[in-house]
Amino acid sequence: MRKLISKWRDLVAWWENKSPEERGRLRSFIPWALYAFAVLYGVVYLSILNSVNRYKTGTTVKTWFGGDLPEVEQQKMKQAKDIEDSFKELRKRVSGNR
Repeated sequence: MRKLISKWRDLVAWWENKSPEERGRLRSFIPWALYAFAVLYGVVYLSILNSVNRYKTGTTVKTWFGGDLPEVEQQKMKQAKDIEDSFKELRKRVSGNR
């Protein structure tokens, strides 16, 4: 805890030694840093959402009562099977069926 207080005092002393012009220049950097953080966070968040929801197909078409129509369920099953089969065909066969 003492180290933290010591570091804070050093930071305050460093800030007070800066000229008003330099302080204004440093303060103008804060919005840019926040903007960069928001963009980076958004990119990471969207990439996680994309990887989590990659194989979920047909989740937007719902009936009034909350369930999917039977035709939609069949189409979802067909799409999921097609996706799995396409990956099976792309895999290289190795000796020993590993």
